[in-house]
Amino acid sequence: MAGETTRQVEALVRVGRVLSSTADYEQALAALITTISDLLDVETAGFMLYDAEHEELRLQQPAFGIDDPAVIAAYRVTLREGGNAVRVFLSHEPYIAREAPTDRRLISRYVELFRARSVMTVPLVVEGEAIGVCHAINKRTGTFTDADLDLFTLIAPLLAVSVQSADMFRQLRGQRRQLERAIHLQRELSRTAFDAPGISSLTQRLSDLVGRGVMVVDPGLRPLASWRWPSDLAPAQSWLGGSTRFGLLDDDRVSTRPALAPIAVGRNFGGWLAVATTEDGGDLDEVDVRAVEHAASIFALEMLRERTSWEVESRIKGDIIQHLTSGSLTGRGEARRLLSELGSTADGPWRVVTLTPHWRRASPTGGADRDEVHGPTARIYPALVELCRELLGVASIAPWRDGYLVLLPASPEDPQVDIALATDLLTRGQAMADERRPGSTMRAAVSSPVRAATELGNALQEADRAARVADALDVTDRPLVFEHLGVYRVLLGGSGPRERADFVDEALGALAAHDADNDSDLLPTLRAYVQADFVAAAAARRLFVHPNTLAYRLKAIRRLLGGDPSEGDLRLQVELALKLQDLTTLTGVPA
Repeated sequence: MAGETTRQVEALVRVGRVLSSTADYEQALAALITTISDLLDVETAGFMLYDAEHEELRLQQPAFGIDDPAVIAAYRVTLREGGNAVRVFLSHEPYIAREAPTDRRLISRYVELFRARSVMTVPLVVEGEAIGVCHAINKRTGTFTDADLDLFTLIAPLLAVSVQSADMFRQLRGQRRQLERAIHLQRELSRTAFDAPGISSLTQRLSDLVGRGVMVVDPGLRPLASWRWPSDLAPAQSWLGGSTRFGLLDDDRVSTRPALAPIAVGRNFGGWLAVATTEDGGDLDEVDVRAVEHAASIFALEMLRERTSWEVESRIKGDIIQHLTSGSLTGRGEARRLLSELGSTADGPWRVVTLTPHWRRASPTGGADRDEVHGPTARIYPALVELCRELLGVASIAPWRDGYLVLLPASPEDPQVDIALATDLLTRGQAMADERRPGSTMRAAVSSPVRAATELGNALQEADRAARVADALDVTDRPLVFEHLGVYRVLLGGSGPRERADFVDEALGALAAHDADNDSDLLPTLRAYVQADFVAAAAARRLFVHPNTLAYRLKAIRRLLGGDPSEGDLRLQVELALKLQDLTTLTGVPA
């Protein structure tokens, strides 16, 4: 009896010495296994700890003389599966299997895996709560005795405290590494956001820091920016399903899906930060996983900064445009100041160009179309600013309504130059919209040239009317220029009094002005000519004039109208303008 007591005291001392000699988790387990093996005269031992999240017991590394992570990871038993380890864990009662291969309480595949001949298992309990079990396998000489079980049961509480302490230290050390890594990433990303703001810059920097591909996608899983991203890994709805946390599978094997961290601040959700989970450097480290989750907040703040910048610029430049086009300018100096704030350095002439994106709403991946942090119209604005600076030499572009307004320096002597610039703006803007959201379109409308800032209000109205025609005809392959619309701006661009009056003035104004200045009758002559179905003799009889007199007047009419009013588009334009003039007589409302 005295010898057994001495053995127990020695066991307690040796286990206590191991606990105080090392803080490394795996080293502590290895030392405890060696101590247990010596004390109980067994070949080896192993610890299984309870994972509450998955409701299973997991073998800890090292165990049973094995350090292979794959083998260790394979030894996990759910509480539903049962078996010896689960029974000991739930009952808090130790168990001896003296003939392991034939013991029905033991799970045969694990007996075979570790070549167990005999097994002794005790519960690991701390303050009445079981945290796992400890197995001792293969007694070297003889079989397990009750004395062995008493000794194992005696040292089990100390083993439990030792394992728990080592595990807590491991978690604390891991949390410290995660915190240090997160602080490093946030510091570097914050510096990048200050020196080179923008989601693209942050994406590139994060990719360099973690050494793998990074992509930012919106809530509908549409790419916003990427760097070193695998070409064969396209965004898919499956990215969002089947993982418990940041792309990791339940069995801790890294999936082929990327790791995802939500980009959100409060109630604002901007999408996902995706990091490729496997590359040449190996699987994504848990420390990097946590650090990237923290880094996602920097991306969210950058999205909020971009949105705030867009909203401020929209408000300020919108007020400038309203002032410029309201007709309330007090002088040339005020006009120059406002134009400068709008980004224009020219004194005129200008054309007003409106660019209106039409975003495709259906998400090809089936994700949400909502983007609470930053909309697509705002996202491509910085790129359009740079495009205007490249094409025009100045960034004379502003957010306007549902799109953008550009002050295009005009070349009245060669309108084709203006049209070519507007076409280039549309083509490249279209590409930006399609890249941002595949299938989206953009339309461009161009006013006629104006030479003074006080005329910009009329130019904006012309661009708006051309835009309505572009919408009605769904024209996206070219800009619609106001001068080229002819009758279509009345037929398709709106039929309000102002539009009708402007159309009539442009179609017949030259004749009316000539009649007023020269006391002539060209406009009545044209009306009679139209009513006579463009038959000169019939028109002369209606007017009670000689055919030669009519011929002289028609020659003047052709000169002022720029063509024969009885032919082509000009015929339709003249007839429509005369009909709109008749509305004044019929309704009393100015045409």
